[in-house]
Order: sequence, then structure tokens, then C-alpha cells
Amino acid sequence: MMRTYYRWTAFLLVFSLALIITGCSDSTGLDHYGYIRGHITLANTPVEPLVNQSSIEKVKTNIKSLKKSNQTKDYVEDEIIVSFKESADIKRILKKYKLSIKKSVKELGVKTLTGIGKRDIKTLIKELSNEEEVNYAELNKIVRIMAVEVNDSYYSTKQLNYLAISLPEAWELSTGSVEVTVAVIDTGIDLDHPDLTGQLVEGTDVVGDDEDYFPGADDRNGHGTHVAGIIGATTNNGVGIAGVNWNISLMPIRVLDSSGIGNNQTISAGIVWAVNHGADIINLSVGSFSNDPMLQRAVDYAYDAGVTIIAASGNDGKNSLRYPAAYKNTISVGSINYNYNRSYFSNYGTVLDFVAPGEYIYSTVPSGLTGYSYQMTDPRGYEYSDGTSMATPHVTGVAALILARARAAGNNLTPEQLKEELRLTAQDLGDKGRDDQFGYGLINAHAAVADARITKAKIFAGEETDYGIKLKSDIINVRANGTYELKNPDEGNYYIYCWIDLDQEGETGYNRVDKGDYFARTSSPVSLGNNTDLKLTLITKENFQELEIIN
Repeated sequence: MMRTYYRWTAFLLVFSLALIITGCSDSTGLDHYGYIRGHITLANTPVEPLVNQSSIEKVKTNIKSLKKSNQTKDYVEDEIIVSFKESADIKRILKKYKLSIKKSVKELGVKTLTGIGKRDIKTLIKELSNEEEVNYAELNKIVRIMAVEVNDSYYSTKQLNYLAISLPEAWELSTGSVEVTVAVIDTGIDLDHPDLTGQLVEGTDVVGDDEDYFPGADDRNGHGTHVAGIIGATTNNGVGIAGVNWNISLMPIRVLDSSGIGNNQTISAGIVWAVNHGADIINLSVGSFSNDPMLQRAVDYAYDAGVTIIAASGNDGKNSLRYPAAYKNTISVGSINYNYNRSYFSNYGTVLDFVAPGEYIYSTVPSGLTGYSYQMTDPRGYEYSDGTSMATPHVTGVAALILARARAAGNNLTPEQLKEELRLTAQDLGDKGRDDQFGYGLINAHAAVADARITKAKIFAGEETDYGIKLKSDIINVRANGTYELKNPDEGNYYIYCWIDLDQEGETGYNRVDKGDYFARTSSPVSLGNNTDLKLTLITKENFQELEIIN
């Protein structure tokens, strides 16, 4: 068989080869026409299990069920969202139905009307919808924060979640940039928290004077502060926790009140404000089951402006995502636990994109909130919480790291390009390829920041000799969905190798397997007709024995 000649230097571990070389083969789907097929995924750095009970810290949050809120209906009782046609005589309609304008979002062409009084709101909406000058009228649906109650929990370290997404390795490449602005559209952010004050830029309060005794973007609930800490708490300051980004600009936008309740109008207005004031990425750890045209228009407004929206799938354990996560122009995020299983509460479905750690997540909270049992607060200023709300800022934070590194190289990334980078570097979980439980998989911070896309992976068959690895097949690329097909390798049983070279041409490690590359090898030789899957693992060891690949 004639082949192109390949020659480069490879390093393999002298000891504990199995730590970085993993693989499996089976005899299912045999093909006797000379193929070896399989699936490749990028694996995150393995997280060691908790070793003993004495190393576990017992924790308990003060978070209570959000059901204790006095909000009983799923919509704002005295408000209707109306979209008028451009030619509409709005004053005439307002006079006819004895309504007044409470708020407007001119970029979306919608107005919030009030003055319903004792009238049946659904009948009134039907009458307004029948007006020729009205595009649509609808309830102003309630949106809730996506955190769930946490009871006693046990963990040996407070931020093991970062290890699960290979974040420490990613920090070797980028720690973020203040030139990247992330809007946290939530309950606000504690403006005086010592681990956040240096990261904040101008924000706003969309809730305003509706029920609020503390106007401004300051957080009177704690949820938004917890989310913000994950994205970008100050790091290496000797205090508190580390954020996914050490350097970042956090934009606090308060759209939920002190009980964690808001509505589609406040969320939509918050999105528009963020876009108009320079946000690059928007984190939405909120959600509703209401598919609202106004909210969708706000999401599309951000997308068209090149702003990436990352949203929580929801905490109902259902096979459907909450909005805005269900919209195609968002990146939707579910939660996993430390066993890499879907969290029991995490919503899933056909439009789920990624998963990230969402259980027992330690982050910043205001230290002195009082008056509401469902607030997230602790005298120390830090607390544990669960929810897709906590998983989402992991993805937001990694997206910000990707954008920071791209801009440092003189590039910018659209929402689709950011999503593509996350997709092609995620660790596949569950069924092979994208599935409804985990989407495209668990984000891999290092692979994403390093641009270690699965499509850069090379795969080949080889035989180890006294002189090196002798090629027994062509070298081919892995497809975007992680599959490969080695055609007509030499007859016999050979190891299958897979490798992503992250060194650039001219660098010392170029065209050789070394520290900082992703690498895998089957645990045993493979024969023709086998389906063979591999997990590419980041090489972190220095002491490799040089092996040459020869034709």
C-alpha cells in the first residue's frame, strides 16, 4: 500500500501509561471490508473521588424553597404586554380600554399596560388581540431564578467543580480580560462584596420602584451575587474564592426583586439595556415556561448585535427547557453532579446544548441580608447552592475566557463561533454524540481556550517496535461529530492512536506528542472490523520517553 511518509517525534509516559492512554474496543458492528471505526471525545482532567469522611466539610445553606414567595400566580396581575402596529392610534386604544402605559421597550416595539382593575385579564387580552392595530397582547409572565434548595452537603474542597471542567489547566493559557464585559441579568450583584467590587462596571435596576425599597443594581436576594462570583470573583487576592475569570468586567442588571421574582418585561428590558451598553456576553440564570414573543425578540436583538446569551435550562427535572434557554439563539445549559450524571433537577431535551457542574457550588453572597427566609446570605459572604443557575455561569465564564484569548490575538467571535468552540471541545457524556440528557456534553475549559477542537485530532494504527511506532495505516482526521473511519489498514492487530498537536509550526513541540497535547491509545491491539472508541486526555507529565513514528 502506498502512503504518504510521516515522520515526527512522539513522547510516551515512562510510567503509568494508562493514566493518559485510554481506549476500548468491542466486536459490535463488525465490518469485514477493512475498516476500523469508532468515536473520539475530549476528556476533562479526572476528578479524584472523596477519600474519607474526615476530609469532608458539612455545609448547610440558608436558602429556603422559593415556594415561600407570596407570588401565587404565574403572571403579573395588573399588567398586559402589547405590541402595537406602527400605524396604531395608541391613545385611542388606551382610552377605549381605560388602560395606561407603565413601561416601554422601544427597541422591541412593546409596551406594558396597566389599569386592569377587577376586569378579567384574559378576556381583556382577547379583546386587545382582536384589535386591527395590535400585533399581539399577552400576559406578563413571571420569571424565577433557577436555584434549588440545598440541605446538608459534604465535600473535601469548596471548588472541586473547577477541576471537573479542566479550569486550572485553562488558566495557564488565559485568566480573562477586563475588555470582556459579561452582563449578569438577575437579582443584581452585591456592590460592596470584597471579592467582586474590583470587577464591576456600570449597571442598572430595571425593577425600579415596583416593590423595591433599595433602588439600584445592588443585590437584595443573593442569587445574582452567587452567579457573579462563579463568573468572575477576584482571584489571587488571598480572600474568598476564585472566579472562572480572574480579570473581567461584570455588569449588574437587576431584573428580579428581593424575592427572586421578575417577569418577561423586566428580563427583556434588561437584555436590551445590556446590549445597548456594551455587554459581550449575557448570563441568564432565570427562566419561565412561557414562550413569549417579546422575550424572543429581545434574545434575537442581542444575537443580531453579536452578543452571546447563555441561559439555564431549568430545575424541574423535565424533558423541556425553560425560556429563554429554549430559544435557538441562546446557549442552553443543564447541570451535572460529580459523578458526571445529570442532576435530578436539571431540565433536558432536544435543544439542550451543554452541561456543567451545578451541585454544591461555593460562591459569593451578600453578608447581611435580613427579612426574607429565601434570601441567599451568610455572615462570611460565601455559601453553597445548587441549580442550573450555578451551572450556567461556568459556561458563561469559559466563553468569556475564550473571547479574551481570541481578542488578545486580534480576533473577535460571534455567538455562533463561541458556541462552535464549546461544541467541538466538549467532553461527550451519555450516548455517543449529542443527546438530550447532556447536549453536546460537559464543557472543557482548557480544550476550549486552547482551541483543541476534535476536528484537529489525528488518528492512525501503529505497531510499537524497538525503534519506535511503525505506521500501519494512513493518518486521518476525526470528524466534527467525533467519529472516524480508518480504511484499509494493514492486516493484523494494531494499537489505535489519536492525538491533537497544540504546538504551532516552528515551536519546539511541533509534530511530536508532548506535554500540553491531547493523546490516547487503545489499551490493547485492535483487529479489522472492530468499533474502537477513545478518550483524548491532556498530557500534563514532563518525563516522557521519546519514540519515533516511522513508515
